[in-house]
Amino acid sequence: MSLSRSPLQMLAGLPYVAWVILYCAVTWGVFGALLGAVTPNLRAQMGVSFQQIGWLMAIWSAGGAVGSLLGGAIAKRFPPRRLLRAYTLAVMIAVAGVFWAPNFGWLASFMVAVATFETALFTLGHGLLAELSDDPEQRTRIISLVDVGYSTGSLLSPLMAAAALALNPSWRSPYAVFALMALGLLMLALQRRHLKAVQFRPDHPHDAAAPGAAPVRAPLGYAGLLRQPLVRWVLVAGLCSGLSEWGQYFWFVSFATEALGQHEQTARLALGFLMAGMVTGRIWQAFVHSRWSMEQKIQGLGALAALALAGVWLSPVDTPFVWLAVCNYFTGLGVSVGFPILLGIALRGFPQEAPRLSALLMIVFSAGAQIAAVLMGEMAEQFGLRAAYAVLVVAAAGFAFCAWRLGRRG
Repeated sequence: MSLSRSPLQMLAGLPYVAWVILYCAVTWGVFGALLGAVTPNLRAQMGVSFQQIGWLMAIWSAGGAVGSLLGGAIAKRFPPRRLLRAYTLAVMIAVAGVFWAPNFGWLASFMVAVATFETALFTLGHGLLAELSDDPEQRTRIISLVDVGYSTGSLLSPLMAAAALALNPSWRSPYAVFALMALGLLMLALQRRHLKAVQFRPDHPHDAAAPGAAPVRAPLGYAGLLRQPLVRWVLVAGLCSGLSEWGQYFWFVSFATEALGQHEQTARLALGFLMAGMVTGRIWQAFVHSRWSMEQKIQGLGALAALALAGVWLSPVDTPFVWLAVCNYFTGLGVSVGFPILLGIALRGFPQEAPRLSALLMIVFSAGAQIAAVLMGEMAEQFGLRAAYAVLVVAAAGFAFCAWRLGRRG
């Protein structure tokens, strides 16, 4: 696949499975941003504290870590088309559980299930798309298409939540819309004729090597990858990026309403600019050729995210909407291409390890989300959201530092 063509030509050349993965990414983006958007309504209607919300977000993220393994190397043992159908059906069942959950405990259980199987689909998609090209820069841009879809869903999520809550103030109403989107994904995954030939490449050297071809390095496995300094720096950067990104998803609406005196709907609209920034960055990464290296991109964008989050943290009460929108936009832009570029950097060193590296990155992003959920929830309960928000600034600065170290290695 040539990525020097126009965006429309590039999209027109995508195989059917890529479109299924892109739509899956949109649904995952919608679901991922919903919990933060409905938190004020959920707290009011179910009578839960910030601490409980933090734990809900944490176990929700833990489901994402399990899903990363289900969509990683484990997935190579089964035909991808069967996994697409099975995981999507599991998502539908879990969403129905979220919608009808009678209490907080059942809600948490079904939230974990949705996150598990949505992340499994997302990771499976990264692994399949990473094998469409052997060129590191092209591979990164292909993977970025998934993140464009994810960001599009994240951008739509707070707007969809605001519209659904305006029609019905129950926190469940946005999840009803998500259920319809998940049903569409199931219909796509059931098209057997289009998915029949979809397979992973073999990862054993004796299966993959051709006469006269360069030797293929044997798979390292998860433990072997974790011993590589490059992979470790990539994973620490992913942890910090995930903490910054998901912390903003989870807590911005609450922070804006509790600490800055904003109306709930105004805060949700400002959150939409976070997703707009992410869409901008990922479209740029996927479609626009740049003279900057992957390391140079995340160095500059990491510093931008740290400054923008500091701008939100230091904002006074009754800050103008425009300021919050701008800070959210630059925060989104700053963390927008963290995942695909970090995965691209790791794959440049270990190209045969796409499913495992994708799974490891998803795990550390999920771990970052759990830290943001639990630590910030505890701090918000004890010291207020203003103090808790400092965690996001520190995490963004850590991401910028790791990007600088990766640039020095390059």
